[in-house]
Amino acid sequence: MATKFTTSVNIIRDSEKELNYIPTPNAIRVVSQIANDFKKGVRSFNIIGSYGTGKSAFLWAFQQSISGKKKHFGINLLPNPTIDFINIVGEYKSLREAFAETFEIKNNKNVTENIFSEIFNKYHDLGKKNPILFLVIDEFGKFLEHASQNEPEKELYFIQQLAEFVNNPDVNIVLFTTIHQNFDAYALGLSQSQKQEWTKVKGRFREVTFNEPVEQLLFLASEHLSERPSTKKYAKEITSAISLLVKSKAFNINEDYIKEIAEKLFPLDAISAYILTLSLQKYGQNERSLFSFLESTDHTGLFQHVQSKDGFYTIPDVYEYLIFNYFSFLNSRYNPDFSAWKSIKTALENVEASFEKHIIDYSKIIKTVGLLNINSQAGSILDKPFLVSYSEKCLGIKNASTLIEDLEKRKIILYRNYSQRFVLFEGADLDIQTALIEAGGKVDDVTDVVTLLNKYYQLPPVIAKKVMYETGTPRLFEYKISSHPINDIPVGEIDGFINLIFNEKNISNEVRQHSATNDEAVLYCYYKNSKSIKELLFEIEKTKKVIDENSDDKVAVRELNNIVLHQQNLLTHKILNNFYGTNSEVAWYFKGQPIVIRSKKEFNSKLSEICSLIYNKTPIFNNELVNKHKISASIHTAKRNYFKALVTNWDKPQLDFPVDKFPPEKTIYLSLLENNNISFYADEITEDYKPNSKNRFDELWKLLYNVKRKCTNC
Repeated sequence: MATKFTTSVNIIRDSEKELNYIPTPNAIRVVSQIANDFKKGVRSFNIIGSYGTGKSAFLWAFQQSISGKKKHFGINLLPNPTIDFINIVGEYKSLREAFAETFEIKNNKNVTENIFSEIFNKYHDLGKKNPILFLVIDEFGKFLEHASQNEPEKELYFIQQLAEFVNNPDVNIVLFTTIHQNFDAYALGLSQSQKQEWTKVKGRFREVTFNEPVEQLLFLASEHLSERPSTKKYAKEITSAISLLVKSKAFNINEDYIKEIAEKLFPLDAISAYILTLSLQKYGQNERSLFSFLESTDHTGLFQHVQSKDGFYTIPDVYEYLIFNYFSFLNSRYNPDFSAWKSIKTALENVEASFEKHIIDYSKIIKTVGLLNINSQAGSILDKPFLVSYSEKCLGIKNASTLIEDLEKRKIILYRNYSQRFVLFEGADLDIQTALIEAGGKVDDVTDVVTLLNKYYQLPPVIAKKVMYETGTPRLFEYKISSHPINDIPVGEIDGFINLIFNEKNISNEVRQHSATNDEAVLYCYYKNSKSIKELLFEIEKTKKVIDENSDDKVAVRELNNIVLHQQNLLTHKILNNFYGTNSEVAWYFKGQPIVIRSKKEFNSKLSEICSLIYNKTPIFNNELVNKHKISASIHTAKRNYFKALVTNWDKPQLDFPVDKFPPEKTIYLSLLENNNISFYADEITEDYKPNSKNRFDELWKLLYNVKRKCTNC
């Protein structure tokens, strides 16, 4: 029987068919995970993956492999097992009813017991020599949707019973379910108690993620396309396309991997292949949409391209395919990139209105710029050399440089120096570059760096993680921006400061000497690049000035706001990303000593070291319920109950809390008092009595005792 491709696999309908299945590294990983968990005694698996990632096809291939029909995977659960499957495909109905129909059980009072009896009998019929019975429920989410809206407690209880029934490591009955989203997502609209039951049932399953990354989809495409004859004629161009992809940094790629599969991907060039798979993840259904593309026979697909054209299937070809097959979604407000696709359409219309010749080539450049901006990552280098090279080597445009210049002159595309890429420009009455130059004469030079930084730059407090883990007490450090080292004292929630000092004069000695005399938890950071930060602040002020003067030009304002955003991101880089390493542009000081901080981890560890030194007598109290600045409403109630027990039952063991129960108030008592050997039985509190010194409560006790003695002598 010939193998076939289908956009939809049904594990019941297609159980005896030969399908074209290509095992991906992700699918192989899932099989390995299932096998390892099975050997540890796990019997219930919930496979979670987005629409179209191939979960049903995976279940089909798993059954084919383990039953010995076709080895898509190497599966070793038990030696020479006897296998059988009970397959159920999800419907909007009761799961219990679906099982009853499968086993032809009448709906009576004992239906649940009869279902489990039938399952066990089916398992028993396999014999005693390594039997394995698989219960496979594809599209399990449909049963969950029904359960959430129809007698949730009753339906959920059956699912719980089913999971508990198979979760017996001594019996080889294995349950597979597949869903499109997290288990909890099906519980929306339920009461709090019902959601808790939902979570409890979720815990009966071992969750297995099944989402194919871009590389996996490229692998599938390469394996599928490798069946078609490639051509050595384009070997040089294929290599050039890979080189362009790597240099552009447009996508997070594995260079060795793309080099390995690039020839198999032909006629897709390396860049269009990434844009295609990213677009199908975003607008389509992953693997399902990928194979729909590979098998498409319409005029925009690969088949017609191979039949009628020579050379690469490029970014403009991907654009045509997406517009033809996803037109309705791309032009709807549900499309997250709606405005970007609208900009491409507008730019193409402007090309037709502005030029008489080379319209097809101009349009190819527009489509390339548009899709690259939608799909490429921040930090890409999509400058003129890149666009010219791609246009000449992949698009076949000989005079690409001239055409790009024409598009810039007509203000159809615009080059952004700060982000090193071309963008589609809808047109504005304002000449932005000229306006920014003119604004330089209208804005005063930046003299007060600190005020402007405090205006444009807000940093959240930093938690010293290590010391919080060790002592249980959260320690917060607040950023303070100043021109000279500060003398501030931490109060309230703040335990220390990270003092960022900006001063064009060399005041490193002043910072060092000041830090030596300061007894507070202050880490000083002196910037040696204040001049460059001052220049960047001046650029932000200039851009803000142009925005204020041209607030009615919406297109210009949008572009100027993008410039400001980039400038602020660059400011973040200059301030935060230069913290670390021996070549950083900052000097760190604490207690008069220079410090080298090599990484973010070292930075946080240094904050913990400072806390350990300054707050060296802090009791160790590891109770995250109450050892925090703001406690939850439920813990407020527990706190009141604890204080009530403290007042009324101070002379009773464990404040008279129930012996066999552990409410939050009892947990507070145990962690704070009993675990630290603090007792209320003595008539007099004497200096000789001390709580557990291991957790440093003896220091607090000594302080309180001295305060009490002073008050007595008053």
